[in-house]
Amino acid sequence: MSKSLQEQLQALGLAKKSPARKQHDQGRNPAAGMKQNPQRETEQKKTRTVVAEKPDFGPELSLQQAYRLREQQAKEQAEQARERKRLEDLQRRRLNDDIRAIVAPHRLNDPAAELSRNFMYKGRIRKVNVTAAQLNALNEGKLGLVYLSGGYHILAPQHVARVCSLSAEHVPDLAGSAEEDPHYPVPDDLIW
Repeated sequence: MSKSLQEQLQALGLAKKSPARKQHDQGRNPAAGMKQNPQRETEQKKTRTVVAEKPDFGPELSLQQAYRLREQQAKEQAEQARERKRLEDLQRRRLNDDIRAIVAPHRLNDPAAELSRNFMYKGRIRKVNVTAAQLNALNEGKLGLVYLSGGYHILAPQHVARVCSLSAEHVPDLAGSAEEDPHYPVPDDLIW
């Protein structure tokens, strides 16, 4: 009764021996439990190492080869994304350093300013504290604002133009645009 179900069915002639099982059984002496041909085994080991050294991705990939290839591609893409992000960060830092070199010596912000000047920047209402004279100058366009590292800095127009030449997205539009106050025409077929 120690025989498996498969062996019992094979003994009755209802099941066939699997080809893998036949090859496995041919290389061994069932009585002694020893391998019959040691030279054949060393040749098989050599062919295995050759196959392992030279991956053959012929017309059909094995599942293991496909996973290995996909994993390798994922690693390469992740490395490229890290390198791209590193370069973007480096470029952003250099740009911020250039803007900081312009802003630091020419900044006109007053720490005692009590008035607030509100403006739209990147779709949100922002605020900067100014004096009364700076508020009038900002409204007339005689002064401008520059965004840098979470803060808004008041600068003279020539310095704002220099920052704008480096990066226009660091300069908020204080005049407002037509997009903020659109004019919606009344359709002809609408009756009041």
